[in-house]
Amino acid sequence: MDDHNPAKRIPKSLGTDTKLLGSYTMTDLAVALFPGVVVVLCVQVLLPAGMTIQGHQVQTLALPLAGVMIGLGALFVYLTPAYTTSADWVTSMVSFHSRATDSDHEAAKEYTRIERVYPRRNAIERTDGAVFGLVQVIPPTMALATDEEWAQKAESFQDFLNTTVEFPIQIYSTTQPFPVDDHLARYEARLDDPDVEANPQLEALIENYVAWYEAELDERRMTIRDHYVVVPVTPAEVRFDDASLAEQLAAVPVLGLVVRELYAPREAAEREALIDELDDRLDRVRAGIRGINGCTAHRLDATEATKVIGEYWSDESMEYGQLEQVLRTRGIVGGPDR
Repeated sequence: MDDHNPAKRIPKSLGTDTKLLGSYTMTDLAVALFPGVVVVLCVQVLLPAGMTIQGHQVQTLALPLAGVMIGLGALFVYLTPAYTTSADWVTSMVSFHSRATDSDHEAAKEYTRIERVYPRRNAIERTDGAVFGLVQVIPPTMALATDEEWAQKAESFQDFLNTTVEFPIQIYSTTQPFPVDDHLARYEARLDDPDVEANPQLEALIENYVAWYEAELDERRMTIRDHYVVVPVTPAEVRFDDASLAEQLAAVPVLGLVVRELYAPREAAEREALIDELDDRLDRVRAGIRGINGCTAHRLDATEATKVIGEYWSDESMEYGQLEQVLRTRGIVGGPDR
């Protein structure tokens, strides 16, 4: 039996507005009209009534300008991504562009969860006490590979995960712009060589190649993809010997607090054990990846790893100069002016 009591009705969805046309709502209409309303209010309230611009009354220009702004507002609504609303998108954009781009050291630590860097041990410590390192993976070129070759690589990677990785890892892939200037600098330098200057055809060939290559890369937006394996070690994994009595007692409520206080290693010893375990895990990951045909891998030192982490959080390529010295004087996030 149908229950027509409005108090007991369950809506099919929450947070939805009344649809005016298709998927567009009253909120979308308000966002589209808002720029035009602002123009009209500014003209009516802020500007003198008799104000003219090149002989034209400002009042007569208000409506055409408001129409243009409403058109821009409607375009903004039309371009709003499907996963959000136009009002939320406006809020997100304003919030993003109004936020400070620099953070002090404590704020950066809270944001990135990075406590400190150990340059001599090539390790980075998180604020929760865990340490981690990065292994960069250079895969083989698979552009012309067959389905069988792809299947072999996938099977080899599966074996690596099943046999070598007995601990948590993260796989991080990113891109960086192709160094066009560095690549073309070699050809541009040839233009100053005596043999090229004495050969107009060769000089023209190099100039045409440089111009073509710049235009080609700009059209293709070529980038370089980098792959990293992030390997962490937490204090809980090295605090006690595996399967020891102390480890079992540490899990007991109340009593575990006393056991951890009495038998847990001191901070310096614990940090040393963490980094030693990290070294072992990184070596195993590196060796396992090298076991995949065509793959090479190497561990990043602290300087390179810090640069990768900094660019991840800042979302842009950053130049620090002598980064080994910067690690002692600047935070990871904030740019070279920090």
